[in-house]
Amino acid sequence: MPEETTHRAPAWLTEEYVKKKLRIYFKNDTLNVEKLEIRPATANGENYASVMTRIKVEYTTEDSKDKQKTTFLLKTTFADKDPAAHLLFNYGIYTREIDMYEQILPLLAGIVRDELHDSRKLFAATVNVDRERDSIMFEDLSLEKYKVACRVKKLDLEHTHLVLEKLADFHAAGAVLAERQHGIFEKNYDRGFFNKHIRGYEPVMKNILKALSRTLELNKNLKERYQGKIDRLIDNVMEYGERSTSVSPGDFVTLAHGDIWTTNVMFQYDDEGHPINAIFIDFQFSVWNSPAIDLHYFFSTSIQENLRLQHQTELVQYYYYKLVKALKKVNYSGKVPSLFEFQLQFRAKAFYAVFSSLIFEPTMVYNGKEEPSIESFMTTDEKGVRLRDAVYQTEENIKKLPLTLPFLDQWGLLDEM
Repeated sequence: MPEETTHRAPAWLTEEYVKKKLRIYFKNDTLNVEKLEIRPATANGENYASVMTRIKVEYTTEDSKDKQKTTFLLKTTFADKDPAAHLLFNYGIYTREIDMYEQILPLLAGIVRDELHDSRKLFAATVNVDRERDSIMFEDLSLEKYKVACRVKKLDLEHTHLVLEKLADFHAAGAVLAERQHGIFEKNYDRGFFNKHIRGYEPVMKNILKALSRTLELNKNLKERYQGKIDRLIDNVMEYGERSTSVSPGDFVTLAHGDIWTTNVMFQYDDEGHPINAIFIDFQFSVWNSPAIDLHYFFSTSIQENLRLQHQTELVQYYYYKLVKALKKVNYSGKVPSLFEFQLQFRAKAFYAVFSSLIFEPTMVYNGKEEPSIESFMTTDEKGVRLRDAVYQTEENIKKLPLTLPFLDQWGLLDEM
């Protein structure tokens, strides 16, 4: 059953606006928009920090009177009146993503193309950046048959390996870019979901953990084993999260994507249905930190259960060898950790797996009737509690808890830290 899309297009997104932007993009002042069709491009539950709109355009130019057709995507923030906009603004995510698309991503793409010799796309090309309206217009990669995998079914090993390969290249390019342009990531790249400046997500995280605690009432065994630990975690989640993202001496650090999960990756396939390229989208939470936070977040939210629970160590090894190979190609001069050191770094950041799997993952795969929003996760009223319980008490989530909680508990991640 198709998921509903309900958001409205911005009032300023008119034919005249699109014409001006496309004239600049195509470098043709004679371009005229003949027809404009605007539709939502993301379904409910796919993105809580922004709105994606698909723009279908028919246009003519002086050189060609025949109508030409193309499609673009427009990414915009929430309306100013939405509580989510205020919360997210304090994290600097809107200016950060614009900076990424204007300044950083083209440089990273050049390194990947020219030094890693990978001609595949790394991200969608930018049509226009509008800082006044906090919006970015992209090429529509669905025209090249890129598509998002199912956030509920998650990724198999073939897709997972491809994402790890591209993520290793992304991290290597970010590390060497920081070497070559000192200070490029000093401003506004220190505010991920956990940071030393703001705790805007604190009510969201605590409320979702409270929903988990209530859900444990449905299973006597799980309640006895874990409810006390979860209740204690509610009071400490921000402190533990901030510890997990603190950079320790000797850590390998780079530009982390910061929000790498199924819906923020698009795949291109060959004729036999095998994925041949993966591109990353949504760089609002990109942050200068350990690449381990990307790995924990990706593993906890996006890969199939048997891979997440049984194969993480070997997946880290797979990523590590790809990273080392890429760092060597770009002549990175910093210290490259050994595999043993990197596995220790991955373990040291492991609380990120608690946050990702117990707080964000249930909201990401929720596919029920209630319409989730950041506001609904923040409020303490009856409607918000009902929504959060619905998110946590899906049949799939109830089945996963007896696997996820022991997995995290065996690492000591649910005890006092």
